[in-house]
Amino acid sequence: MTDTCPNCLTRGIKPRKERTDSQQTRSAYRCPNCGHAWITSRLRNPAA
Repeated sequence: MTDTCPNCLTRGIKPRKERTDSQQTRSAYRCPNCGHAWITSRLRNPAA
């Protein structure tokens, strides 16, 4: 999965690290354009 930097809006950034458990995937990102770092947490099986 890729993400968009919330600081400078650069698109298509791949995560530096990912951790998955039974309920969620956490991804750590750092923007190559501005250096901003952030973490996302996404549910693996969202409720329908």
